[in-house]
Amino acid sequence: MEESLPDKTPENAVNTRKWLGKLRVSSLIRWVFFLAALFWVYRNWWDDVPFQDLRLQYTYPDSRFLYFDNMDVHCRIQGKGTPILLLHDAQSSLHTWSGWTEELARKYQVISVDLPGFGLTGPHPRGSYSAFMYAGFIDSLVSNLGLKKFHLAGNGLGAQIAWFYAADHPSRLDKLILLDAPGFEPKNTPWVMWLARTPVINGVMMKITPRSFLQLMLEDVYADDVLVTDSLIQRHFDLLRRPGNRKAFIDRASVSDNRPPVDIVGRINTPTLILWGAEDTRISPEYAYEFHRRIPGSLLRIYQNTGHWPQEENAAQTLEDVLAFLEGKF
Repeated sequence: MEESLPDKTPENAVNTRKWLGKLRVSSLIRWVFFLAALFWVYRNWWDDVPFQDLRLQYTYPDSRFLYFDNMDVHCRIQGKGTPILLLHDAQSSLHTWSGWTEELARKYQVISVDLPGFGLTGPHPRGSYSAFMYAGFIDSLVSNLGLKKFHLAGNGLGAQIAWFYAADHPSRLDKLILLDAPGFEPKNTPWVMWLARTPVINGVMMKITPRSFLQLMLEDVYADDVLVTDSLIQRHFDLLRRPGNRKAFIDRASVSDNRPPVDIVGRINTPTLILWGAEDTRISPEYAYEFHRRIPGSLLRIYQNTGHWPQEENAAQTLEDVLAFLEGKF
């Protein structure tokens, strides 16, 4: 019988083959991840939506555009009587007040506005998004509308602008309404804001806009995720892609401190109603009590099963309290 010859394959050759096998698997994994990332970018790369298309879809019959401060400012004005000016939160638009507007307009002139950087108004011409810019913007808006004295309500960022304005212009206001107002909470920077401040990445963010991120944002704002409908997500997604709005988001993120000094809250002497969602995960309801303590004679109402935008999620109950407050029956 013929004897089998011993395997004379050098040990280093065997090791080389094993290493090459591992290398091929590693290379395959990298390619899979690369192609998956490329596909994700492709699926989430969105161009701006032409302004005229957005204007046709997202204006109201009573919408108008006022030109001042080198901007065409989108406003909605409905009803007659004492004016009430409504200011929306960041990542929102004047559409947030739709649940209040029709009923309020039975007795008041209701004015809502897309703030610079949001909605159909779009970016500020100088890319400025400081608290002082917004305060100056309200001055210009009030002047253009010819308002002598009015009620003022704001939610989130809009509430911050409102209390800043109320502290500096007490003679202009009849009553003040603050919904989930920033000011006393510790300052933190969400991860998306860190990304918006990072060179190269922030440039990519002007084109890559995952719709799923908008859904997550809205689910964070609302206490009840069932209310985050496809149409709600689509409106926010479309308006974010108004030409200039994504750049405005990055410019706002670059403002290191966009908060007015909160100590001036104690100067407010306008009759004030403070409304807050008990399930607000952005600004804890504990800070509602701080505003209540600091603003003399203020009234406070906290709503169960309600998040950061009470005027949307709990329109009927908040509106009932607002009407009672405005009519002196709260």
